[in-house]
Amino acid sequence: MNKTPEKELVTKIHGAGTEERREDRLQVWEDIQKGMVSNCRNYELYMRLGDYYLEENPDQSYLCYENALFYCDVPEGRQKIEQMLCRIKEQYPVLVKKTSIIILSYNLLEYTRLCLESIRRTTPESAREIVVVDNGSSDGSVEWLRAQKDIILVENTENMGFPAGCNQGILAGAEESDIFLLNNDTVLVANSLFWLRMGLYDQKENGAAGSVTNNARGQTVTDDVDDAAALTAFGEKTNIPMKRPYEVRLYLIGFAVLVKRSVVGQIGLLDERFSPGNSEDLDYGLRIIQSGYRNVLCKNSFILHFGSRSFKKDSGEYAALLWKNSRKLNEKWGFDVEQSTNWREDLIRLIDEPEEKLMRLLDVGCGCGALMARAKSIYPYAEVYGIEPVSEAAGFASSIGPVLCGDAEQSDFPWEEESFDYIMVRDTLECLTTPENLLKKLQKYLKPNGHMIVSVPNMKHYSVLLPLLKRDEFSYRDAGILNKRHVRLYTGTEIQKLLSRSGCIIERSGYTIAGKPDDGTEAVIDRLSSLTENSEKESFTAYRYIVVASRPASV
Repeated sequence: MNKTPEKELVTKIHGAGTEERREDRLQVWEDIQKGMVSNCRNYELYMRLGDYYLEENPDQSYLCYENALFYCDVPEGRQKIEQMLCRIKEQYPVLVKKTSIIILSYNLLEYTRLCLESIRRTTPESAREIVVVDNGSSDGSVEWLRAQKDIILVENTENMGFPAGCNQGILAGAEESDIFLLNNDTVLVANSLFWLRMGLYDQKENGAAGSVTNNARGQTVTDDVDDAAALTAFGEKTNIPMKRPYEVRLYLIGFAVLVKRSVVGQIGLLDERFSPGNSEDLDYGLRIIQSGYRNVLCKNSFILHFGSRSFKKDSGEYAALLWKNSRKLNEKWGFDVEQSTNWREDLIRLIDEPEEKLMRLLDVGCGCGALMARAKSIYPYAEVYGIEPVSEAAGFASSIGPVLCGDAEQSDFPWEEESFDYIMVRDTLECLTTPENLLKKLQKYLKPNGHMIVSVPNMKHYSVLLPLLKRDEFSYRDAGILNKRHVRLYTGTEIQKLLSRSGCIIERSGYTIAGKPDDGTEAVIDRLSSLTENSEKESFTAYRYIVVASRPASV
């Protein structure tokens, strides 16, 4: 006779609680996970999870029992949970704080209403407070917010911008509470905040935790679902126990970031030079690392995000703001921050190894260590190393793994030869006077069956070539293909020649695309490609070339 889903769930709960299973922690964890797949609101499962974490992490155990109390509507069960919460606090140094949820409102009342309703529906009132800062809304938002009895409302007569508004909210909240900066165009699903708090308190070094979503650069886990109901269902299936749920990041996108109050007290408020908004989240992430803490992305905390509704009204103004604040960010930190915090997912995907692989990876031109961190999250047993000439960026990368700060051409490497399974050489060769020498040098440190992955910008890209042909312009800039740091320029053919001259054996090659040309530009590209020997349109549209190579038999 087949079990009904309800009976199957009871069996899973019972299995998670037997003494025999408690001796096998992995099996206990797997039973709890399977139970939550069936019902992510079953309070008994959170009690079992609290027992699971009690000895190794009382903070996480406390959070589990707190969530169990939220879902429990059985009087005897609630009494038992409350007693356990008191016992944990009496017997362990619990550091868990209440959460101040800081939300900025600027018109868009319908989104604010959805956001607040989702908070009330998915989080225990005893564990949080809601602070809403209204930035001079004119659509009835203020009047509606005044009628909400469970929020602290800060009213501005003008739009103070995102950083300043968040700072007002932080100061208006309880002094001891952790800070959860949450966009008003978000919807929490079951257990979004619970798992975010679990991530924040997973390690003492964790200073901030961020969620995955459907709409945020670098934190998107589904982009092919538009329906809110389907996204909610996806979120509930995501927000369960997960193996290796945490990924160290250099920063977290500011749509939903939870920060420990002690960290806020140490590093201060958001930098208001970035008002009205953008880049303040990247800046804050770097400040967190600089203070000795970590930013962690919680892959089992999904929050629905409609996406930058306040800025979408004027895309031109938004683009100008991005550029302006990017310049401010670089001036503040003394290097190209966005370039140095890009982990290049296209390069990571070229690592063709099982997740359990024991390997060593060297990132030449590692910037702040974003690629190192990303590789470590996918391959947890990998050892990651970096080389970075910019000392300010190298300091951040050293929080991820050992970094040699210096010129890769001139520096003596501290590693033994034939040490690395993968060597990444990205956005580096074009900055060197003798790139061939560096490639020969790196080959010695590559294992006989290792791979070198090389990325260089394409000087034949239409964004460079067309201004040259049309207006005789060939101006170097602070970023891009014609970066002022570049001393050599390559096409697809020339980079393959360089690798061959250095002795590298080319295994495969490809390219990346940046943006899409408009119809007029497309026509010019078609005309130019028709004039070339092989009619290779890709040679004009490839923004970067990527080559995977191996070392020769003898180095």
